[in-house]
Amino acid sequence: MGKNQSVRCAARYFPAASVGIGLVCLVGLVVEGSRALLHDHVYPSALLTLCGLLALTVCAGLIRRRYVLRAFEFTKAQIRLASRAGVRTVCIADVSAVRIEHTGDTASGYQETSLRLEWRDGSRSIVCDHDPELGPALVRLLPSHVAVKERWDLLREPSTG
Repeated sequence: MGKNQSVRCAARYFPAASVGIGLVCLVGLVVEGSRALLHDHVYPSALLTLCGLLALTVCAGLIRRRYVLRAFEFTKAQIRLASRAGVRTVCIADVSAVRIEHTGDTASGYQETSLRLEWRDGSRSIVCDHDPELGPALVRLLPSHVAVKERWDLLREPSTG
């Protein structure tokens, strides 16, 4: 292997919690707005509270988006953990284990690969598109003291709703 050899795993990001909370606030605004239009009693404090919660949810989602881990890039000497806010580097000597888990359903096959990195000061994980070559590539690249454990889950039945 050459010195420039590296393995990269990039995650897709969808802010499910922020979107869910935002939708709840938006539905509350619609309900309160329609009540205000249909009745004589207008409660501006309820509308202001819901507008504030919606704005707070949007701001929290935008801030969180910057700090969500986007990618792991493995080299022989280090691992780079990248987010939009910055890059953190973990020395390969501090890494104790890398866990890889492949999941999917019977209709589509394997769809996701979860990657969990454990080191002396903590651990981080990401979920990326299915990559069957990730485990063997990491075994070839990383030193022997780093345990690379790969697990293929049984394909489950697709959910119907």
